[in-house]
Amino acid sequence: MISLLIVDDHPHQADSIAHVVAEARLSFLGAIYKAYSAEEALARFASESIDIVITDIRMPEMNGVELIEKLREKSSTVKCVLLSGYAEFEYAQRAMELQTSKYLMKPVQRSELLATLETLSEEIHTERCSVQQQERTIHAMREHMPLVKGGLLQDLVQGKAIMRRDLERRLATLELPFAIGEDVLFFAVQMEDDLSGYNEHDKTLINYAMSNIGEELLQDSFHVWHAAIGERNIAYVLKPKDHKRNHAFERMERRAKEMQRSVYRYLKHMISVGIVNSPVAFPEELHEAFQKSRLLFRNREDKVAGLFATISDLPQPRLSGSIDSLYQPPSLANLMEIGRWDEAEKKLHAIFRELEEKWTDSTEYAQEVFFVIAGSYQFVTHKRGKQLQETIGPLYKGMLEKHESWDLPTFREWALRSLCKIAEEETPAHRNATLSLSKRVQQFVEAHLNEDLSLPMIAEELGFHPAYLSKAFKMETSQTLSDYLLSRRMEHAADLLRKTNCKIYEIAERTGYQTAHYFIKLFKNYYGVTPQQYRNRQISSKRQQ
Repeated sequence: MISLLIVDDHPHQADSIAHVVAEARLSFLGAIYKAYSAEEALARFASESIDIVITDIRMPEMNGVELIEKLREKSSTVKCVLLSGYAEFEYAQRAMELQTSKYLMKPVQRSELLATLETLSEEIHTERCSVQQQERTIHAMREHMPLVKGGLLQDLVQGKAIMRRDLERRLATLELPFAIGEDVLFFAVQMEDDLSGYNEHDKTLINYAMSNIGEELLQDSFHVWHAAIGERNIAYVLKPKDHKRNHAFERMERRAKEMQRSVYRYLKHMISVGIVNSPVAFPEELHEAFQKSRLLFRNREDKVAGLFATISDLPQPRLSGSIDSLYQPPSLANLMEIGRWDEAEKKLHAIFRELEEKWTDSTEYAQEVFFVIAGSYQFVTHKRGKQLQETIGPLYKGMLEKHESWDLPTFREWALRSLCKIAEEETPAHRNATLSLSKRVQQFVEAHLNEDLSLPMIAEELGFHPAYLSKAFKMETSQTLSDYLLSRRMEHAADLLRKTNCKIYEIAERTGYQTAHYFIKLFKNYYGVTPQQYRNRQISSKRQQ
């Protein structure tokens, strides 16, 4: 319930307003308090929980504006309404500076007064919901912070590409004291005991206990960031604290040995430790560092359980990673599906340039590229109701019989010629029947209009790079994706305001905005009026009809 304080040095005026409000029996209104001076109002405000203050401007000793100044010192959320028989600009201007909600002229009309209270009650409810949601979010974030931090480190260690700006934002949000480009220390541990007899809950507890033991031993000298990688491995990224930078590597090595002993002493499990014995560039070299550490855990027959070693103890074969261009969005299949044949050809050239660099490393690289390209070709032709064999003709037989023995030029030639054959088979009827990229985006937006949509999210769901999706959408519609998304949300919001009795905060949620305040701001910028004013106009228009 919402409480109201009415302040006027003329008792009959305060009593009259209180009577009008009480008689209206507003469902959201609870206690109604009165004060016949500013000093009495301040005393009442200090002793009671007041949500709305209606005060006269002209009062002896302390006027209404000065009273609001005092109230603002005590509360930033109280809603204040000024009453005056004087239309003086300086009062209204100062009232606006103090975030006064309303400036009403005497004599106040009953309907205007009650409408003001209704509007303020919605604002208070929205703000309370926002505060509660923020508190729940903060609580959930604190509770899940280790899991979220671990998830980000998992992505980095496993080589997932994250845009620089996004990574900087996530590091700041998670309060992780690591900066892009700086050197860090790295080691990994591996559980050597057989955990097949444990259930998932017990495995999680063991991993949690191991991680905590390591963190407790390291945190006096280092900023510690760790993550479970699979069931058996934990990766540690360390940054020496300012006063502990000297001999940091030796200190890390000692603490890692203590961790190994403590895990065996307290958990009765044996772990192996692999240390990268040189600084690692964050985050570019984390994936390679983890792969190097895991080299120390291979060939179990050549080492005893509970190995402790650094990278210099074992040979370091070349680590080339995956064929990155093969998986970077938009995929080859996506480009072909929407008829972007020139871009599909450019993607093939990029794939083969990278494959050429890694061709001699492993035959599996060529196999990986072949199966992805061939699978993309089959996907597109099957969607047309055809088989790849009838589309590319003799090239299909060579694919089945000879691809394992192809050299790089032969493989490249097959891929490019096959792409041309598939492009040539695209008929005008098929081109018209194929759902355009903009239509796919619009269908997705319509289906998820109540969610917190963004360009990266839509791009990820449709399998495209955000920059490519934005450019392609504008080419097809002459409108940016952001402008389209805003217009659809605003149209949807206006429709809800006309056809439903939903509260403003509910409409904000149903149009994908997390806070009503931000939604109201965008709505006013778009339509020139607040959502409540828009709804009032619609109601008034219907009555006149």
